Amino acid sequence: MKTQSLDGSSRSRLRVAGLVLAAGTLPAFLSVSVADAAPAGDLEFSSYLGGQEWDEATDVVTDSRGNTHVTGFTLSEDFPVVGPGSRDHAEIVDAFVTKVDTDSSRILWSTQLGGVDMDTAKAITVDGDGNVYVAGRTGSPDFPVVKALQGELKGRSCTGEPCHDAFVAKLSQSGRVLWSTYFGGTKNEEPFGIEVGSDGSVYIAGLTDSDDLPVRRPFQRKFQSDCTELPCPYDAFVTKFAPGGDQIVYSTYLGGEGTDVARDLALDPAGNAYVVGSTGSPDFPTVRAFESTTRGENCGPPPGEPCRQAFVTKLNARGSSAVYSTYLGGRDQDDAFGVALDGKRRAHITGSTASTDFPTANAMQSQLDNAACTSDQPEELCDDGFVTKLSRSGQALLYSTYLGGRAEDRGFSIDVTSKGLAVVGGRTDSTDFPTTANAAQPDFGGYIDGFATKLRRSGTALWSTFIGGEDADRATGISADRTGAAHLVGRTLSPDFPTVRPFQSSLIDEDYDAFVSVID
Repeated sequence: MKTQSLDGSSRSRLRVAGLVLAAGTLPAFLSVSVADAAPAGDLEFSSYLGGQEWDEATDVVTDSRGNTHVTGFTLSEDFPVVGPGSRDHAEIVDAFVTKVDTDSSRILWSTQLGGVDMDTAKAITVDGDGNVYVAGRTGSPDFPVVKALQGELKGRSCTGEPCHDAFVAKLSQSGRVLWSTYFGGTKNEEPFGIEVGSDGSVYIAGLTDSDDLPVRRPFQRKFQSDCTELPCPYDAFVTKFAPGGDQIVYSTYLGGEGTDVARDLALDPAGNAYVVGSTGSPDFPTVRAFESTTRGENCGPPPGEPCRQAFVTKLNARGSSAVYSTYLGGRDQDDAFGVALDGKRRAHITGSTASTDFPTANAMQSQLDNAACTSDQPEELCDDGFVTKLSRSGQALLYSTYLGGRAEDRGFSIDVTSKGLAVVGGRTDSTDFPTTANAAQPDFGGYIDGFATKLRRSGTALWSTFIGGEDADRATGISADRTGAAHLVGRTLSPDFPTVRPFQSSLIDEDYDAFVSVID
């Protein structure tokens, strides 16, 4: 298949699938077998992770030693559980946290968190000591809490379905739960981002439709969405916990009269929180904005419904005011899914856009490419991914580019290396997604693939690659380690997903497995 070459040089490389490794304490089903070698570019490590039911990785972070920490959710009773402090599968859907040494191709520890209802982890981070912090949602009245700020599930006032609260947990570097707590009001909360400060303070951001969310020293004290009919629109929220998790330092709503969702956050050394997401609110709070008004006014259904716009908001260290807050988008639907900072406190954002007039600057790809999409009903998805680098003030674009091919493309996650290079992960339906000549996988695998792209400080591609097999794959989390390598996680339904030195060499049964990959 043809791919669009952006730049880069060709090199020959080797992929080894199913290399036999010492299993140690791993479950028997994780044994591997020898397979033939095949070309694979600079895919340094890649493995399935899962059991016999649905398993999905949602986020990843690397620690100072280069270990990979993966979180997500599992329906599998035989999902790998490793380590003396680990917990087995509870019921239905559980969150999981797995620590992997990709150099030695082994799981260091793996544990599950959950109760009798649905529990899914959405975000993960680590501190300088190797402690792990996880945030997600739970509907379980028996979620395992330890030294909790909120010891009970408060979500009880939902119509037609059970409510869920957020949960936040801190695990030691060996996987033992040090503290964990519910967080929420009487309706629903779901966090999508988590960060930890240098003093151990923990920040989360997500969505809520509770009008009684715990607030403290807020930027916005009250639920902002206009609830004229059920279900009510969501507001975004941002909350900072004290290092022990037993106190709220600040907690605030963030939004307007429409639906507002915070999808990720980043933290600078001064404790300012950079929050991104999407908003359907024409009155979303803007401060010293690059775009101060929403541009999309005719999306739907129903006709005339305001279009979603991406937003970027920088809250000060107290959480009480915005340093800057801006819309980011065009005249159609735009969503921001990930944010990361470089050493000069400049925000790098990724997401998806259907807008032909999405703001671009110094663009590697200056136009929306959706030639394979049609207006037939039901209308096909036609987004491209985007990557945008804002100035430190938030009022100018240093670069902003579309990223995609003729079909559906979305950027889900972003990180920045110590040298200021952005790495982006996502999903693509486009057989002509722009790859470079030095791609680990230059050709589309089939159906839906994941992708990973590494950008120079100027916004051009250093490398760009598909990752996937013949079935549905997507990359949902990406993290740059201390060497600049990209650690990528997500889900795969492909029996031929590319593997290199795996601890699990094959798809278990015929449902989704998580995957963990490293691209240099």
